[in-house]
Amino acid sequence: MIVASASEGLSAVEFNPTEVLHLSHRMNDNSKLETEELLTCLHIHLYHPNQASCPLFQNLPLNKPYKMDAEDPLRLGRDGQTCKFVLNDTSVSRKQLSIQAYRKAGSTFLSFTIQNMSQKVKLVVGGSELRYLERAELDDKVLLRFGRYELLIWPEPGDSANTFEVLFETCNTPPSQELGIDVPCKRPVMDTAVSWRNLENGASASQEPLESDETVVLV
Repeated sequence: MIVASASEGLSAVEFNPTEVLHLSHRMNDNSKLETEELLTCLHIHLYHPNQASCPLFQNLPLNKPYKMDAEDPLRLGRDGQTCKFVLNDTSVSRKQLSIQAYRKAGSTFLSFTIQNMSQKVKLVVGGSELRYLERAELDDKVLLRFGRYELLIWPEPGDSANTFEVLFETCNTPPSQELGIDVPCKRPVMDTAVSWRNLENGASASQEPLESDETVVLV
């Protein structure tokens, strides 16, 4: 507050302690913003055709960044004792997959690899299938598929080399459509070996899709 004295022709400045305290807090906040590291964020968009009716993702920290140490693997699976992030689905392996952060030589940014931890459920990364314990690098935006799950993953670079964030979000349409992939990931189909005579006699054919090299022509 400034008080001017007409008789003395001088100005005196009186400080309000409350205003000074608020100014100090604002300066401290600005200082924190300048020194705070921008964390790398690993975006994971999840999709399952039954997600609207089944609580498949109820154990995941959806829609809020989850901070992780870069040296700790991001494990996803059914078993809450061995996996930090759990899918509520008995068809998922106890340990389905693992994502590990690392730094390339000469780089200050975090990179990521993915490893298939399941011996029973295949993992498709992009267009390549990973067998048990095989790894692949996660470059830019990539589609992961196992069972009927689709995960669209991409890293948003940051400055910190010691920690990163993971952000789980669900999507209403299959990510494969966004990437222009027409054929979704399906479980392996066995040859039904239904004879032509049974078909002619009115026996119902299997509703499972045929192998890609099978062609049926009904006359």
